[in-house]
Amino acid sequence: MAKNKKQKLYLSDKRPLTLSGKIGLLFIYAFLILWSFIVIWPILQIVIAALNGAQGSYISLNGDYVLSSKNFDYLFKETYFLKWLKNTVLIGVASAVLQVLVVSFTGYAYSRFKFKGKKASLMAILLIQVIPAFAGMTAYFTIVQIVSGVIPGFSRQAMLTLIYAAGGIATNTMILKGYIDSVSSELDDAARIDGCSNMQIYRMIIMPIVRPMLAIIALWSFIAPFTDYMLPKILLTNTSDYTLATGLRTLIIDPRTMNQPAWAAGGLLTAIPIVILFIALQKQLVSGLSSGSVKG
Repeated sequence: MAKNKKQKLYLSDKRPLTLSGKIGLLFIYAFLILWSFIVIWPILQIVIAALNGAQGSYISLNGDYVLSSKNFDYLFKETYFLKWLKNTVLIGVASAVLQVLVVSFTGYAYSRFKFKGKKASLMAILLIQVIPAFAGMTAYFTIVQIVSGVIPGFSRQAMLTLIYAAGGIATNTMILKGYIDSVSSELDDAARIDGCSNMQIYRMIIMPIVRPMLAIIALWSFIAPFTDYMLPKILLTNTSDYTLATGLRTLIIDPRTMNQPAWAAGGLLTAIPIVILFIALQKQLVSGLSSGSVKG
């Protein structure tokens, strides 16, 4: 009686890697490790520079190292860091709320309704996106001067918030419109048969489905004031009114206030609100794609 050949059993349906497959996998892992090192190394240097109390006005990565909070103390006591942080967070939150409120309606309207001037306005939105942001710097400054003279008490920070909010509406409207276009209109028809109005369809069906995209739009809108240097520098005149990017730059370009280690500490602290917001919105980014499509 011939022996039955034993068959090897594998935990998956995939066949074992060949020699060329193992070599390819080795190169992939080596590339990922190298890329991780390229990304992590600058961040690690910023952390080391921020916590090293043995430095002077310039960052020194090769000298002595003394673990200290001196650079953070300098930020809080000798600069307007807390005021800069407050200004940036308020502007970021306000612009994010305004953008989400407006874009959620405009994206829904452009996706689901037909009205006169729809194609022309969409073309205008596309053309607005082509214009570079720096091209409107002079116009922004002029508008601030006019509005400040007409509306007493209208602050430059409020104008900066409106510019950030209005500047992202065009792009985000197109993004959200394309996202809603991918949602079947049969859901709307079924809801109308059940007696739902357009506002109820928007609130109970569209909003739960587009919530992940709205979360991304809110995140982009909130981050914008943290990364923009030029616009606050042009519009804001008082140092205490600066945002973080503009305020922290005074620590590395002005010889009178030169303190690069404190700048590194400020950059490290600046990332904290963004990380917190990303963690808070992480659930919305990965869920809710089909929650509004279930009739109950």
